[in-house]
Amino acid sequence: MKQFMKKHDIWLRLLSLLLALVLWVLARDAVNPIKTNVISNVPLTVIGADTLLGNTGLSVIESTESVNITVRGPNAEITNASLRRRIAATVDVSGITDGAGEYTLPVRVTVGVNDVEAGSVSARVLIDKVVTETVPVRVETTGIPADGYRADTPEPATTKEITVSGPASELREVAYAYGTIPVDGCSATFTGECTITLYNDAGNPITGTHVTSQTDTINVRVPVYPVESVKLAVSLTDGDTLKTDQVDVSIDPDTVRLLGDQNILAGLPEINLGAIDLDNVRTGVPIEMEIPLPEGVRLDAGQSAMARVTISVKEEESVSTRKVEVTRFMPTDTAHVQTPYTVSVLTDSVEVELRGSESALEQVDLNTLTIGLTFDSVSLGVGTHKVKGLVAATGLPAGVTLVQEDVEVEIQITEDDAPPAESGVAE
Repeated sequence: MKQFMKKHDIWLRLLSLLLALVLWVLARDAVNPIKTNVISNVPLTVIGADTLLGNTGLSVIESTESVNITVRGPNAEITNASLRRRIAATVDVSGITDGAGEYTLPVRVTVGVNDVEAGSVSARVLIDKVVTETVPVRVETTGIPADGYRADTPEPATTKEITVSGPASELREVAYAYGTIPVDGCSATFTGECTITLYNDAGNPITGTHVTSQTDTINVRVPVYPVESVKLAVSLTDGDTLKTDQVDVSIDPDTVRLLGDQNILAGLPEINLGAIDLDNVRTGVPIEMEIPLPEGVRLDAGQSAMARVTISVKEEESVSTRKVEVTRFMPTDTAHVQTPYTVSVLTDSVEVELRGSESALEQVDLNTLTIGLTFDSVSLGVGTHKVKGLVAATGLPAGVTLVQEDVEVEIQITEDDAPPAESGVAE
């Protein structure tokens, strides 16, 4: 056997083969050494979202979009451009059971090359419950229409509310969707598209959230109307001593600017404020009356909804007025049980108006004028109150009338054992 191995030189051959293998490995590592490399911005895929939703009712709101992966292997492999196409990164959220919140989870990396290894990496995942609600849409105009025209309130033509979705914690901040539409130079009603943004109750736009809306634009109808000037008027009812033809009527303002349905405005020559009984009106004292508007018509911006009507006697008329102070009060307590209160009248006097000829007015005895007060002290209770009073007169000279009007008198109700406040007159 030894002779055989010696003759054929087996050991030498085996040693040569081993040496060749070592030299090959050394040569290979010298040409293609083991190194590390970073593959940047590898897209991250979230898996297990359906399982998470089914188990907990929670959804993935936000996650890391891409990760940087460190790989180790032969230099030729890790620097090969095809490695980026083979490498994949996934994060599994199906095992989350601790409720809503932000999690840092390990990323599973598959390289697709046997002799290349990937380092560990993690990703951030935000989990919350996604809810859906509807919020109202508000639209306002910007700019100035053509001269003599006004823009009315814009009306959403497609929808008056939109559906929004997002995390419950963030959706609570959403109050409404808001947008503006320009009306510069417009002289007719039009429909246009309006971009809308979500706003909170404080009137600030909501940004940087995960709330989404079903649409970012809506169609809006913007009514644009010409402004019409319409006169104001009143109806007068003759009194005993003062007739319609004896007075002048002053209305402030005497006209108002209106806009709205053109068919209605075309048939509106004036607006009647209502009827005034000349027996119950004090001359020279303005009366505030509400301006009644038909459906589909409104006042132009900046105008009051009230008008002041003043009735005055014409200079050439023989009708005179006399303003006097009534200081006699006749309180009547309608309480149905024995009242434990004392009632004091705090008002000193009330001015009233008498009307007639000058000679007849001079004969009026002021002691015949009283103001009756009716109240329920038990219902009112202790304290200071204003109650209605009715002026009454007995024995007025012929041709003299008392302007019938409600007056207001201040009274004080106190306990029987408490001293009443100082007053002008107390009954």
